[in-house]
Amino acid sequence: MTYLSHPVRRMCEEPVEGEDVSLRVTAAEDTDPGALAGRLDEVGTVEKRLRFGAFRVTVPQPRLDVLRGLDGIEAIETANTLGVDAGDAGEDVGSGE
Repeated sequence: MTYLSHPVRRMCEEPVEGEDVSLRVTAAEDTDPGALAGRLDEVGTVEKRLRFGAFRVTVPQPRLDVLRGLDGIEAIETANTLGVDAGDAGEDVGSGE
């Protein structure tokens, strides 16, 4: 079963027509990443190949159900999981000056 992050599950339930989403799609261990890349291109645009069998993919929100139905995917998460930010910490994260 494919893991879907909470934001991806919400977008699957209520996709917005005309809106794209940038995702991190991770291949299952027994899946050839090259073959998966070809299938991903049929649903959206593979923007970048990442480490550990993952891809950054841009997909129209209404096509998320098609993406979920592809074989060989371990996880689908928003691309924001790739970065680290301070969130709401604001002034709590300073330069130490």
